[in-house]
Amino acid sequence: MPVEYIYKKIKNTLRKIDMKLERAKYGYIEKLPKEIEYAEGGLYDVVYEASCKWPHNTALQYFDNEITYKEMIKKINKVAAALKAIGAEKGDRITICMPNTPEAVYMFYAINEIGAVANMVHPLSSEKEIEDYLNQSESKIILCVDISYPKVEAVIKNTNVEQVIVVSPTRSMDLLVRAVYKATKGRKNHINKSQHIITWDKFLMKASRFIGNPHARVNAADDAVIMYSGGTTGKPKGIVLSNLNFNAQALGAKYLVPELFKTDHSFMAFLPNFHAFGLGCCIHMPLYFGARSFLIPQFNPKKFKKYITKYKVNILVGVPTVFDYLTKIKFKKDGLRHVKFVVSGGDMVSMSSKEKINDFLRAHGSKALLQNGYGLTEASGGFIFSTRNVAEDPDGIGYPLPDNEVIIMNLKTKKPAATGKDGEILVRGLSVMKGYLNKPKETAEAFIMVGNKKYLRTGDIGYMDEHGVVHFRSRLKRMIISNGYNIYPANIEDVTLKCKNVEACAVVGREDKLRGEKIVVFAVLKKDASERTTKKELQNIYKKYLAKYEIPREIRFIDELPKTKLAKVDFKALENY
Repeated sequence: MPVEYIYKKIKNTLRKIDMKLERAKYGYIEKLPKEIEYAEGGLYDVVYEASCKWPHNTALQYFDNEITYKEMIKKINKVAAALKAIGAEKGDRITICMPNTPEAVYMFYAINEIGAVANMVHPLSSEKEIEDYLNQSESKIILCVDISYPKVEAVIKNTNVEQVIVVSPTRSMDLLVRAVYKATKGRKNHINKSQHIITWDKFLMKASRFIGNPHARVNAADDAVIMYSGGTTGKPKGIVLSNLNFNAQALGAKYLVPELFKTDHSFMAFLPNFHAFGLGCCIHMPLYFGARSFLIPQFNPKKFKKYITKYKVNILVGVPTVFDYLTKIKFKKDGLRHVKFVVSGGDMVSMSSKEKINDFLRAHGSKALLQNGYGLTEASGGFIFSTRNVAEDPDGIGYPLPDNEVIIMNLKTKKPAATGKDGEILVRGLSVMKGYLNKPKETAEAFIMVGNKKYLRTGDIGYMDEHGVVHFRSRLKRMIISNGYNIYPANIEDVTLKCKNVEACAVVGREDKLRGEKIVVFAVLKKDASERTTKKELQNIYKKYLAKYEIPREIRFIDELPKTKLAKVDFKALENY
């Protein structure tokens, strides 16, 4: 039996004993007051406070490696000292181009600790995209995963980058896994080491050169994170989010859904750190409250069952495609009994899919219901969450977080819509971004004045019922206007899935000289289903459930729906299909 394995077993046993003692001392977080007091400092500050309360709780789990809060803070502090040693200063923008690994988390909070700003970049971005993100943020330092290093190396000459730090995703895994990776994928990623390009280990060694405390005093309103999104115009823009944006989101979610946040809960983090919903809900939220974040660097459908059963994850936060895949896995009858909450974000779930997922959870021992999280990057990823009483509402997405306000704007009058009437969803409050990076014009265009208040435009259509629950209809960009009628693709997709032969579908609008736009359905058939038979069944279903003007003019069958890098359906690709 390997020495490393025995050491981990002993360490985890001692950790569990210490954890029980700590719980007896501190207990769970008390109920929040009605007047919420938000943290005045940064993201690092609230995680440091959690480490003082629950030092022996597991903060991060990376496969079989469990890292306590006490250990995590020590490593964050070391990274912060190393950053200072290579010249990083308060206010600098430092790029993280990483999947979900412990090193990415250490770097993220270390950047915040020294008062710098984390510039979050997708590691699968193209060379030109990485170059653009580095130049938009004026980053001088970048941490990148080894598989992205060749692209970074190819473009740094066109940027202000002075220091590249490279790390393998296996750095915090077992020695055997690291050896296998290096012998297969790792050996293809040759790093041209130099004064300006160093490995993670060499970077950490520089921490000893820094004398003093790397911690800088930061304010809640200070810039903390830059993330990239197409926004309302479709052009990639840097979105500047503050410490308060993420801290208020975490505390507000605790206030709205208190049963979600317990120190013995484990959140599965397969939504990436460069995704606002992933960073905020899968990493920062659990670390704020002493819970565990189970980091997954790359979602692997074949290992999904192992992730859930072996590591006994309690809370699954993901996108609809992930949960749809969940229903295709064979579990034991009580194989999901430890799953307490399932939260879907990033895209909407059709009612038929929601029922299918909920039935699957019940059939395998879980009392969880699929609950929605709704938002956009410009509002910190999530500002509306569904409580359990809203979970089974067909199109209900929930209530806004405390100290956030949602109104529905009539698209014609630009005034608040009546209760139950459709309009654009607008939001204002603590979740809303500071603005687009270096783009004052685009920032101004993202907001609109309604009365004497300024709201962020979401670009989504919905309505609010008499209970204050927000309901989602469609993306404004996806709304199809045919013969003067407003048609919501999500409704047609839901009806299409009533056909037993259809596995998945998506609806788009195509330009049509006669109608303005025509409705086109793209459907993925189940195994052995006939296109001809399915088409006839769909036509009968449409006649039964849709208005005449909503019936699709064209039905096309494809092998699979195209997906974006974030696993959402790529509707733009379908429009040009």
